[in-house]
Amino acid sequence: MKKLSYLFLAILIVACSDDEANNSNSLEVSWQVTVGGQTYENSSLSGSGFFSSDCNETAAFEAYFPEIDTATRFYSADILHNNLTSDFDGTSVGSYPIKGDYLDNDCNLTLSVTLSDYGSLPVLSNGTHNVTSINQISSSNNETIWSIEGDFSGTYSSQFNDETVSLTGSYRNVLYTYQD
Repeated sequence: MKKLSYLFLAILIVACSDDEANNSNSLEVSWQVTVGGQTYENSSLSGSGFFSSDCNETAAFEAYFPEIDTATRFYSADILHNNLTSDFDGTSVGSYPIKGDYLDNDCNLTLSVTLSDYGSLPVLSNGTHNVTSINQISSSNNETIWSIEGDFSGTYSSQFNDETVSLTGSYRNVLYTYQD
């Protein structure tokens, strides 16, 4: 009987376990960046940001990713998205802009990845940003929740010395849009 109880508990634990990383309905926000063969990552179950407008004066929201802080560098990222469901609906996967500094009046799904070496803000060149997945998680009368995934790469050059840093990365964020 004791073995049967342990077997039941083991089956129950396995059946109830949840792999958030592979769940497209997860509300987890995460990203990772690889620099010089070293990968850094951070995730959070809560996101923040602020309301803004995009390059077309459309209502937008700048959604932050959790910051990554290492001994030598600080990485931050955020993505701008249309705030109204009617504006965001129909957005498709593909290539979108990437910036190496802070967002300022940018267009839908512009990604900002900033790298600071605690003394300068390097300049990004050869940046690529690909949105690989956009999925609707849920919808109610007043809001729609989306998951978005993508990858990016680029080379940062210091404004004060000849150092260049190449990086690659990927992300997953949860975006909220609102009904008109």
